[in-house]
Amino acid sequence: MSKKPQENPVVVEVEGKRYTGFYTVSAGVITVESDWGELRGHVGATPESIARRLFLEILRGAKSRGELDEDGE
Repeated sequence: MSKKPQENPVVVEVEGKRYTGFYTVSAGVITVESDWGELRGHVGATPESIARRLFLEILRGAKSRGELDEDGE
């Protein structure tokens, strides 16, 4: 039985609005999940800084698709 990785919040600000996603780290891979998508990357720096970068990429894609609301969180 494998242990489920701990889920941690990650918050980023885009144009003055705050958005929250969640990240897990398992076997050197960080996964960021949110209402706007999911991305994975290899842990190199601190997991939170990588999670913030990945979440910003998710939000940029969501913004380009017109999916971000006016309220953020």
